Amino acid sequence: MKPKLSQIDLDELLKIPLLKALSEQHLLTLNQSAHERSFQKRECIFTPEKQADFILILLKGKVRIYLSYPNGKEFTIAFLEPGDVYSSHSGTFAEAMEDTIVWTIDIKVFRNLMLQDPVILISMVKVLGESLGNTLGIIENLVFRDVGKRLANFLIQAAREKGQTKEHGTLVNLGLTFDEIASAVGTSRQTVSTFLNGWQKAEILTLNRKSFILRDIQALQESMQED
Repeated sequence: MKPKLSQIDLDELLKIPLLKALSEQHLLTLNQSAHERSFQKRECIFTPEKQADFILILLKGKVRIYLSYPNGKEFTIAFLEPGDVYSSHSGTFAEAMEDTIVWTIDIKVFRNLMLQDPVILISMVKVLGESLGNTLGIIENLVFRDVGKRLANFLIQAAREKGQTKEHGTLVNLGLTFDEIASAVGTSRQTVSTFLNGWQKAEILTLNRKSFILRDIQALQESMQED
């Protein structure tokens, strides 16, 4: 029996940027080729050791893509949001950051679907390209920047990509805890907390729950230039 649109109906799926770009017929064809899977917060979606080779399309929730090493260090290289596409055959770990629903599609089936609709291919190339860029950015940060500069760079990039202009600065809804930010910049929660609280006292930013208002981007940029 072919899988059905169950937990998310068609109208909701059409709100997702990638899927909205598809025709309704192509969307239904994609659904018929996919397996819908649900994951709870903190549940592992795939690891480098898993043998299954599939393409993941995120329908609902948020997924963290990261590298992990025997010494316990983890480095976040991407956060997937609804509509993003990723491959399990990437040598990375994937973890649900909140209750999440995904489609998984066998890579051979997906290859045929891409030939039918280039929109899917373009989206996947975009996400994988951003992931590669983030990976190279992590390497550059770890080699050439200290923790404060890495964190400042992370916040500035987030403001440029997700910021909303408000009266008192740029509102950035990261949706991340201090622990998750620490993982993204390769440091400890305590260190992140120390820097963020220091910048708040200096009125460079204002912290909220999983978001912040960047009030003085120039001051934050200048902190990256300090020796």
